[in-house]
Amino acid sequence: MKSFYICLLAAVALLTGCDSVGSDERLIEVPAATVQRNVLIEDFTGQRCIFCPDAAEVIEQQQKLYGADKLIAVAFHAGPLAIKSTAGFVGLRTDVGDTYYKYWAVPNVPKAIINRRGGVLSKDTWAGRIYDEFAQTTTIDIDFKCQYEAATRQVEIETDLKTLAEDVKGKLQLWLVEDSIVAPQMFPNNKVEKEYVHNHVFRAAINGEWGTELTLSTKNVHKEKTTYTLPEGIQPNKAWIVGFFYNDSGVLQAVRQKVSL
Repeated sequence: MKSFYICLLAAVALLTGCDSVGSDERLIEVPAATVQRNVLIEDFTGQRCIFCPDAAEVIEQQQKLYGADKLIAVAFHAGPLAIKSTAGFVGLRTDVGDTYYKYWAVPNVPKAIINRRGGVLSKDTWAGRIYDEFAQTTTIDIDFKCQYEAATRQVEIETDLKTLAEDVKGKLQLWLVEDSIVAPQMFPNNKVEKEYVHNHVFRAAINGEWGTELTLSTKNVHKEKTTYTLPEGIQPNKAWIVGFFYNDSGVLQAVRQKVSL
């Protein structure tokens, strides 16, 4: 019995002789398997659409709420209410925008697609859908860098993509988008504002209408490098490169980077 108490006291002395370890020092941090998902809103609009300025306001308010780098907007001037440029008139309609308009079977404008999930939506549903998308996480991380050379008007786009959980197939899409374009816009009662400021306007699909097919692996970071020459008329200090990775389940991650400060 005496030997039992001696052993017990020795054990207690051993335990009490150890330094106290804080809870933050006892835990081994495991890297997160997901990251916060940014949200892409593809806004279909037109200069002859009298309700589209209100829709642009909805997007602007949502960007104030979440941040324009988190809620990434791209405006496609497409369909019968959009206008192409002619001599003496600044039109914003593009052939690529019309291709998307037809592919998604957009019935009229203003309409939007949010993260390419949930279909073509009217503006009164945008806020709720945006909220739902921000509640999601993603396993895709994108690091995006742009280097602009004024002499040649070339921009070097470096894109690093990685998947944190499992290998995934999809496409990387790169778009050229421009802010602060002054061009006419119609309002209700046939009012025309000749110097309306249009933002996040789609200008070109840098790597094709549907992007570049990729397979991302957990074993390494996938690197893409693209050299692109800005079209004439595009102001580099107002231009952005929007990049996103998508597949049949929708847009998994989106980012944007200004071409030139």
